[in-house]
Amino acid sequence: MTLILTLLAAAFCGPIFAQTKSEGMKLFEQNKPAEAIAFLEADIASGTALPEEYNYLGISYYQIGNYEKSVEAFKKGTSVSGTNKKLIYFNLGNSYFALQKWQEALDSYAMASVADPSYSAPLLNKANVELKLDKLTEAVADYKRFLVLKPDDEQRPKIEKIISLIEAELAARVERERLAAEEATRLKAEEERLAKEKAEKERLAAQKRAEEEAARRKMLEDIAGSLRDGGETTNMSADAEDSLGYDYDSDID
Repeated sequence: MTLILTLLAAAFCGPIFAQTKSEGMKLFEQNKPAEAIAFLEADIASGTALPEEYNYLGISYYQIGNYEKSVEAFKKGTSVSGTNKKLIYFNLGNSYFALQKWQEALDSYAMASVADPSYSAPLLNKANVELKLDKLTEAVADYKRFLVLKPDDEQRPKIEKIISLIEAELAARVERERLAAEEATRLKAEEERLAKEKAEKERLAAQKRAEEEAARRKMLEDIAGSLRDGGETTNMSADAEDSLGYDYDSDID
């Protein structure tokens, strides 16, 4: 992944500029973004701004590192008639990228592609963000779409290397998931086997206890029965010492 991110930095497309006409635009062309901002803001506030000035204002703020104001300018431009929507949304995405607001950047790049499906730059930056967010399948798709639109791009070897690395990682993840699923199945089967084995041991132990208990009851019943038999015999017999004596007179005569 470190290699991919290193290549990623070289593959990022910067802000796109438009034709200039106003004073603010001229100052911007002279590499004076801070001075240009005042004129551009004044034109926009007065309602006399050219459509391109929204894009230039956003880029000026971007260049001085004020990405929040850059976002504000580009967002205003998205609702103004006549602005170049593909450039506005693309540069808005770059400002969000600088702020590390990844989802907003993705949405902006997507809107730039909607504005002009043949515009390749948003696809490359969108793929880079998707790579950062570990949306590897989406990243590969956008890198490939970029190469379709710009087959002769000088960054093609680097982008193809990124694609190769991502696809290798995706294949490795599929294999890891397969092995993990197999291991989960094996562990579940082992748990079920151990549970059945435990249940069988408990059943046998319970059966043994029941048999032992039945044997004890039988033994006690046998002993009790023998005691009853002996007692009845004693009651029905008499010892010689217990014989009844009879007193009578013999009358032989």
